[in-house]
Amino acid sequence: MRRRTFIAGTGALGLTAWGWPSAAYAAPIGSGWTEISPGYTVHQPPDLTRHTYDAATGEHHFWLYSTDPSTFPGQDSGPRSELRFRNDYTSGSAQFECDIKVAAGAHNVCVMQVFGGSTWATAFMTLAMNTNSLHYYDQAQIYGPIYDTYLRLNVVHETGPGLVHVFVNRQFRATFQDHGAATHYFKCGLYGRAGMASRNDAYIKNVHLYQKS
Repeated sequence: MRRRTFIAGTGALGLTAWGWPSAAYAAPIGSGWTEISPGYTVHQPPDLTRHTYDAATGEHHFWLYSTDPSTFPGQDSGPRSELRFRNDYTSGSAQFECDIKVAAGAHNVCVMQVFGGSTWATAFMTLAMNTNSLHYYDQAQIYGPIYDTYLRLNVVHETGPGLVHVFVNRQFRATFQDHGAATHYFKCGLYGRAGMASRNDAYIKNVHLYQKS
């Protein structure tokens, strides 16, 4: 089992000084951000369709079966139905924001990640678990319940101190240490893990990416 570094308590982080509000509207957490539109690539299992996009509603639908083959054979052990954003960064801060809905029964699938690290492949991952909750990897619970309802998810990565801050519905939930300097970028959707449910579905819309130096 991976060992986590969890930092709790808003006072220690100076969240009040950062001015992170709790109002439920589409805007970055904090000030000084610039919104970017870097585009994305869709990752799916070879020769399979596991993602659709409804232009009328702006909703992405992702689904995976436990029997789906690896998206990148020989490179990892799981199938993916993900958006890989082309927001590659090595310094400064980056923020991911979206509305996400996880269908009941989804288990042990990553729904959002900050890729890149010197000791791990990723700086941060949040998994949907069959406890009806989001977890940091397969460890600490971040938020629940999650099934069948849209939640606002904001993930802020500060590369300087190496911290990842997580907010659900504009409320601070936790801070985690990242896993070292690297080229980072965001991914969202579904990334299947060993022991995942037989079918997993997630819906994502209102995606916004921000950066600041």
